Amino acid sequence: MKMNKTLAYGLACLHYLGRNNGGQWNQVADISRFQGLPAPYCNKVLQALVHAGFVESQKGRGYRLRKDLDNISVWELMEAFTFNGAPGTEKKELSIKLYETLRDEVNHWLVGLTVQDIIEMMNENDKGKAEG
Repeated sequence: MKMNKTLAYGLACLHYLGRNNGGQWNQVADISRFQGLPAPYCNKVLQALVHAGFVESQKGRGYRLRKDLDNISVWELMEAFTFNGAPGTEKKELSIKLYETLRDEVNHWLVGLTVQDIIEMMNENDKGKAEG
């Protein structure tokens, strides 16, 4: 599966907020600097995370998690950065039907996998490489 940059940046932003949140507000400049992301694009990604309900924002204060990483499925995250809901038409285009079929199948695979699970897998991989 090829992951687009927006999804990768979204995962990186959630990771940062999960590590540095504690209910505190985080500035885009800090998030983007720590993750090595361009600040303007990081801000757009964070806005998408706000729209998806994972993150909240307050003007002048920044961003913080709205949901724990254990409560954000990878599927929900992917949906936040992909074609989100097909238009309600009688006759759907083939591309929309194909996407819906793919979405339904991938949903079955990823619905139980959380962002926290991904972070823990990464940490285990890093630990294994350090020991090996």
